[in-house]
Amino acid sequence: MRAGDIIKKKRIELGLTQAELGAMVGFSQQSITKFEKGERTIDENKIYRFAKVLKIDPAEFVNGSNANGSSITTINKIGFVEAGNWQEAFQLPQDEWEPVCYEMNDNIKGLHIFALGVRGNSMNRIFPAEKTTLICMDINDFYNLNADGVQNGDYVIAQRISIDGKYEATVKRFTRVDENTVILSPESTDESYKPIIITNTNANDNNGYEIKAVVIDYQMKLKKL
Repeated sequence: MRAGDIIKKKRIELGLTQAELGAMVGFSQQSITKFEKGERTIDENKIYRFAKVLKIDPAEFVNGSNANGSSITTINKIGFVEAGNWQEAFQLPQDEWEPVCYEMNDNIKGLHIFALGVRGNSMNRIFPAEKTTLICMDINDFYNLNADGVQNGDYVIAQRISIDGKYEATVKRFTRVDENTVILSPESTDESYKPIIITNTNANDNNGYEIKAVVIDYQMKLKKL
């Protein structure tokens, strides 16, 4: 079923006119007519607006199955991670989680996949702040799926506990130098950001450092609309 057909069907089920629906999602009646007739494209931003008002899963707007066995589903954007120095981890209350459409293949269906927004500029060469949504896999599921584990060059969500007991996190590029040394590197236009070097000798400074998730993909908006 086309996205426009879904909008029309749900609008009628809810007893809304095109003008009423338009007022709720911020479009004119003429625009709603074009959406329903397929004369105007429904991009990702619009999908979420319509889905919220029509009380449906955003994934219903996307073609459900592809020939390669992948499918579009929704995952939750549960908070933000700092692309900078260690900063307190920020997770949104569950009722504020945002749905994100993501295409999953059979290998990762059923695994713990979640999304995080990015704040800070230490990774702005690849993950610009406020424009990037990271698609992350829980580290335990990642190891179950990848026998070799985290590899040099992977992007990871790292966590430690601050001296005052707060959980702090950051996203960085992972490099294991040897059994005793890991480097978490920035990729920034700002040269003031330096690599975080974790060794057995400075383990106390990094207060229980561990990798919580691996970035397996990302989505980016060119403009904030």
